[in-house]
Amino acid sequence: MIFASATALTLGVLLWNVLQPVTGFSQPLDPIAAMALETQAFAEAAARPGYNQPEDVAISVRAGETLADAIVRAGVSPGEAKVAVGLLSKAFDVNAPRPGQSLEAAIARPLDPSKPAQLLGLTVRTGPAKQLALTTSGDGVMRLRALEEPIRAERRVAIGEINGSLFTSAAAMGATPSLTQQVVKLFAHKVDFQRDIKSGDTFKLVFDRKVTESGRTVEAGNLLYAEIEAKGGIDRFYSFQAQGAKTVEYYDEFGKNIKGFLLATPISGARTSSGFGMRFHPIVGFMKMHTGIDFAAPTGTKIEAAGDGVVVDAKWWGGYGRWVRIRHTSGWETGYAHMSSIAVKPGQKVVQGQVIGYVGTTGRSTGPHLHFEVWKDKRPIDPRSAKVPQSNTLTGPDLIAFRARKREIDTMVAMADVKRTDGSGDSLAMQAGAYHFENEDATSRPAALAQTDPAPVRTNGRAQLRPALSSTRGAR
Repeated sequence: MIFASATALTLGVLLWNVLQPVTGFSQPLDPIAAMALETQAFAEAAARPGYNQPEDVAISVRAGETLADAIVRAGVSPGEAKVAVGLLSKAFDVNAPRPGQSLEAAIARPLDPSKPAQLLGLTVRTGPAKQLALTTSGDGVMRLRALEEPIRAERRVAIGEINGSLFTSAAAMGATPSLTQQVVKLFAHKVDFQRDIKSGDTFKLVFDRKVTESGRTVEAGNLLYAEIEAKGGIDRFYSFQAQGAKTVEYYDEFGKNIKGFLLATPISGARTSSGFGMRFHPIVGFMKMHTGIDFAAPTGTKIEAAGDGVVVDAKWWGGYGRWVRIRHTSGWETGYAHMSSIAVKPGQKVVQGQVIGYVGTTGRSTGPHLHFEVWKDKRPIDPRSAKVPQSNTLTGPDLIAFRARKREIDTMVAMADVKRTDGSGDSLAMQAGAYHFENEDATSRPAALAQTDPAPVRTNGRAQLRPALSSTRGAR
């Protein structure tokens, strides 16, 4: 009996050791299990004598610094940092961390300040939906696990107020900076984002995106709808691809293409530093005709073609410095001066919004800015009051298809607005003013129809539209 008991005990110990997780890299773990591991590590750390309560520490790798250096800077001993980096090296390249790369560490600091802190956990994000989690168990053994969140595709409706800036407000609802930049370009004909936008103005966006379970946007796709209510009116733009068109374009609620013939401001985030007309020239020292508009902006800011056309000049031109001139249709031309560098060549075809150069202060200039000119039949005219050709309006089958798409988008926006105000949707999404439609297809679309009311000021309705280049920034 004694011999049998000893044998059973020995086999039990052997089986226990075999079934224990080995030190090192384990199989991918789902986020819930990872959170349980981190909670366990914190609980065990809190129970250790001689140490304070564990704390989260954000670590950012500095230029010329290794991962081990960054971890040691948080108070961890060099030996423990070396072990941690050795484990991380099993899953990704730790030899050349990029400056600014962030890590999240869980650290327990000792009561004796002369001793190093203990590293309880370390998280490194290696992709939008991927991260590595290192945890230290009660016996001091570090283990590394790969975490990958599932990604789903959804159609998102984001509704909210602009507080601070459109970029920060939209980002809080899942929009990426590139998507928001697209929105800013769409409204460039209508809204001056520096002067017209006030805190509390509202916006609504409908866009496709790929998102993780935790709500992190991995990729933002098509922008289907954008609306901004500011300066006493509402502007709404719907995406639509007409028959025979090569690209998707944007239209107002009446099916009128919002793409103006020429952009009023061929540069983003700039302020007007000098207008068209007679002025005291700061360099020559006397009154002189200023045949364009100056936009002050930092050196290197992108300059875009104001409209479709062909590059006539791309050269150095005296006091204008590096200069580009584009010939458009019907006798229209635009010019761009004082560039730091030119991105096009003579004879090259360009489209509206294409980058043609970068802001500089070449030639006769007192500081970095873009000097922008517009000509009609070889005569310079004020870009703010230029009466440029109007854009096209959908007709026939295209207009019928557009109206059907508009009703579909209006329905989604209306449903999201109702769920946001009555709290019937997902609580977190509703707090953010957002709602999503997963697995969007013909059978899952809402059956009800919603119709937006005409905008109270900027309706783009039956009244004749003003050109994109105007002092009031477009049709109202």
